[in-house]
Amino acid sequence: MINKNKGFTLIELLAVVVILGVIMTIAVPNIISTLDKNKKETFLEDAKSMISAAEYKIRSDTSIEYPDQYSVVVLKLEDLDSSDLEMSPYDTYYSKEKSFVAITKEQVSESSDYEYVYYAHLVSCTDEKCENLEVDSAAYNRGINLSRLTDLDTSDRFDLVLKGADVERDLITTPERIKEMLDRNNVNIY
Repeated sequence: MINKNKGFTLIELLAVVVILGVIMTIAVPNIISTLDKNKKETFLEDAKSMISAAEYKIRSDTSIEYPDQYSVVVLKLEDLDSSDLEMSPYDTYYSKEKSFVAITKEQVSESSDYEYVYYAHLVSCTDEKCENLEVDSAAYNRGINLSRLTDLDTSDRFDLVLKGADVERDLITTPERIKEMLDRNNVNIY
């Protein structure tokens, strides 16, 4: 006898659903993790781009003095050529006045001469001025709190991209805090 029913049995359909469920359980977290890692990588690249713009600005603008070993020069994002740094990969705005690059002159190792060291402080918020006070708006903040350029390339660099309340938004308004973090005596904000 030939079976003329050409459908799937309930057991076969159930097996397919279970297999798809297992695949989704494994695949979805991996996909979300990869997407988040790519967003963090883009955020870090934007911080490096901001530092490159600061390097160009300090070299081309003769009114800005290079720091000596006892000073810090701070260049805000709003004063840099940063037209490509409007929106973060998290669909939030980069804060032009709260994001900045700090430049110091430091002795990197005991055997080396003094050299210029660049620090990035990059903040993104739900609004351009980071003044959104709506409930849960701070949860969407992203940022890199005053990190050295060399730290942006280390293996634990993804840990530098913070979110929510961990983002120090008002660091630029307190030069004393910058001095404290960089252990310097003089801060020049341009």
